[in-house]
Amino acid sequence: MQLWKKNFLVIYGIFLVVVNAGLFLLDNYISRNEASLWIDQAQKSERSIYYLAAGLKEEEISRMSMNLNDAAERYEESGILIRVRVNEYIAADHFPIEQTPEEVLEGPLIEVRRIRGERWLVIQEAGREGEDLIVVEYAQELEGLSRIQTIRMWIFCGAGLVFSGIMGLFLYYTMRRINRPINQIAHELRTPLTGIRGYAEYMMMGKLSEEDQFFAAGQIVESAKHLEDVTEKLLIMGNVREGAIRIERMDIGQMFLKIEEKYPIVETDCGLEFLNGDKALVFCLLDNLTANAVRAGNRVRITASEEGIRIWNNGEPMDEKILKDINRGQDLSASRMGRHGYGIQVCREIAKAHGWKLRFRSSKEEGTEVFCQITPDIRTNNFNV
Repeated sequence: MQLWKKNFLVIYGIFLVVVNAGLFLLDNYISRNEASLWIDQAQKSERSIYYLAAGLKEEEISRMSMNLNDAAERYEESGILIRVRVNEYIAADHFPIEQTPEEVLEGPLIEVRRIRGERWLVIQEAGREGEDLIVVEYAQELEGLSRIQTIRMWIFCGAGLVFSGIMGLFLYYTMRRINRPINQIAHELRTPLTGIRGYAEYMMMGKLSEEDQFFAAGQIVESAKHLEDVTEKLLIMGNVREGAIRIERMDIGQMFLKIEEKYPIVETDCGLEFLNGDKALVFCLLDNLTANAVRAGNRVRITASEEGIRIWNNGEPMDEKILKDINRGQDLSASRMGRHGYGIQVCREIAKAHGWKLRFRSSKEEGTEVFCQITPDIRTNNFNV
């Protein structure tokens, strides 16, 4: 497994733990607050029943017990069970647990019990009002609270999974995008380094003719130039991504002359006198695209106009899938791009930094063309310093 993938798994694992732990703590905090509110509300209801029972006189008990029973029935419909005792007289009894007033006095004031296979919040209060012993037992069903908390828990789990999945994809593609240019540069560095080492070892063998020594030295120089070129492109890419570009007035015609000198088979037609941009980066873009065209075909033409810059070659057409992917802006490996793709990522970064757009066209009949669309504000001859 590649190192960046291992790093991704470690970072993503830490991210999952942090996100899910945070959601768990949030859900736990909300659940505790909800439970506290339910308990407070239940205590208020229980206290109102207790005060009602405490206000009864002995001669009113039998008459008022009917009203208490009616209230207890309505409470039961809403998931609340109560029992009210005044001394030995039971004014209302819808409570499912049988126990004596003394047991209530010894028992806990507030607790959660299982009644009829379900969880209930039970509040028991006993006190004396004068000579009367008042006992109120109150039980509220917790199914509604449990249902709300369960639904919220699943919502949090689903949200956590979706968010983690989105962030995981974003992190994966970001790390892959960062790592891919490094792999491409490493691949491109390997070729000249292998050449330099091979020809250096060849020269160390000794007893070579002057002609062989000259040839080996020339190959080492060419490999060193290639190595220098790749290193320069790596530095350029770093500067582009950091936004370290300098826009200035450039003589585009002079750039075309340099391209002709470097690639004699190239035909040029420059319809622009000046262009605004970073001179080193723009030349790197032209050089890379021209080098690709020269490798692909034996006829290459570069034209510049108010619309933009076109680089055409008569080589074999690009694969349709690769063409679509590269026009969509996807990062493609050097092995997929082949002779068409040297420095494509660098060119795309340079064009993006200038506000330009690269578009590739390729067909067997018309050849392959790269069109660099130049934005109006930096294409013309009128440049105000």
